Amino acid sequence: MGDFKPLPVDGLRSSGVASVGNVIAPSGGASLSVPEPIDIAALIDRHPMSPLQIRTVVLCGLTALLDGFDLLAIGVAAPAVTESLRIPPALLGTLFSAALLGLMLGAFALGPVADRIGRRSLLISATAMFGGFTLLTAHAASLQELIVFRFFAGVGLGGAMPAFISLAAEYTPRSHRRQVVALLWAGFPLGGVAVGLLAAWLIPAGGWRVLFLIGGVVPLGLALVLLCLLPESIAFLASQAAADPRIRTLLNRIVPDVNVGAEVHITCPAEPSQSGARALFEHGRGPVTALLWGSYFATFLMLITTTAWAPTLLEQSGLARAQAAEAIALFAAGSVIGTPLAGILLAWLGTRDLLPIALLGGAATIGALGIAGPSPTLVLAILFCAGFCLGVASSGLIALAPLLYPTPIRSTAVGWAMGWGRAGSFAGPLMVGMFVTSGWRVAGSFAALGTAGLVGMVLTACLARTNIASRDDATA
Repeated sequence: MGDFKPLPVDGLRSSGVASVGNVIAPSGGASLSVPEPIDIAALIDRHPMSPLQIRTVVLCGLTALLDGFDLLAIGVAAPAVTESLRIPPALLGTLFSAALLGLMLGAFALGPVADRIGRRSLLISATAMFGGFTLLTAHAASLQELIVFRFFAGVGLGGAMPAFISLAAEYTPRSHRRQVVALLWAGFPLGGVAVGLLAAWLIPAGGWRVLFLIGGVVPLGLALVLLCLLPESIAFLASQAAADPRIRTLLNRIVPDVNVGAEVHITCPAEPSQSGARALFEHGRGPVTALLWGSYFATFLMLITTTAWAPTLLEQSGLARAQAAEAIALFAAGSVIGTPLAGILLAWLGTRDLLPIALLGGAATIGALGIAGPSPTLVLAILFCAGFCLGVASSGLIALAPLLYPTPIRSTAVGWAMGWGRAGSFAGPLMVGMFVTSGWRVAGSFAALGTAGLVGMVLTACLARTNIASRDDATA
């Protein structure tokens, strides 16, 4: 499924006219003043990545890393925060949910904004937003202030995600797009690793507020770097106005040996007849969109709920608190390993096979935790495998989403898919909380959580067999 209209040069070639660079010349050698139209996507796909493209992907990766740092900082700081502000531990769930709710609403609302004002502008604004509210978090004096600041930081985080994923995808050749986007998403769990290591050193030395000072100042500094160094997506610029001089400047930096003068016509993406989320259901994309949203919901429900509830459930099943903490660390380690590998595995196995297998593995391992609780060694091994499977599944879905939609609605598509994923991560902990309150056994809670993986397996299997996703597998 391509983003661009066909190049109108075939008729010239069939009349004895040959293409020479970007100028059309008759076979006798005399040049005509008819430049060959340039398809931006095809040009990027045919050439190796330039320093400008690599720089863009690296900047997007740094944003992803800071996203992970910021979102997970409140979790590692929670014990010190509750002690400092005298917050009852029972109210921590509200604080954790505030950022997740903001993430969900930010992804839903700001993804479409990136398709209107541009990926660059939205990414800079969202990065400054979550940096600013994280800085305010360091000065919070009450639970109410913490909830407000974490909610708006979450909105910024939710808006940044579809912007940096779309921008990186649009600067990457299609043959490497899955690998690059999956590697980009690896910055998120790496940010969690970074905040864990820093917190172990900073909180005892300077208190929890220092962690949020760093988590606020660094993104604000990155926003200034993005303002100076980050280019706008060429595909987005072409979708707005093909005559924009920035398009030619960027193309000449990406492919210096191609002459892109003012007389060269640049093909533009075809505009959907609808805007916003409605466009995601046009041209036969309705089944793909519904299946993608359901897959995100089920996958992120399992990923986040396991992180939130597994320590408590494992303690109830007989594990010591230290062993339960070690198990979650191994779950995170498995996710960190699986996340960057997803792009490579997708290129090797394809969507049709990888995503259902990964979710089946996640369902089986999470479901088995309920009967493995008495054995610490078995729990550690199972949770590592579960983290790996869910890391592959979540990263694979994130790598797949930008490929399924054209440029004018790509950020909307990624934002809404991420929004449904965050809805799953918001609903999952509440669901397990109801099970625990109702007196369910530990094995039953883990089995119910594993069922979400089976639902995700079925949805991704159906998604991989739709016409649009199948064409993507064939052409990527």
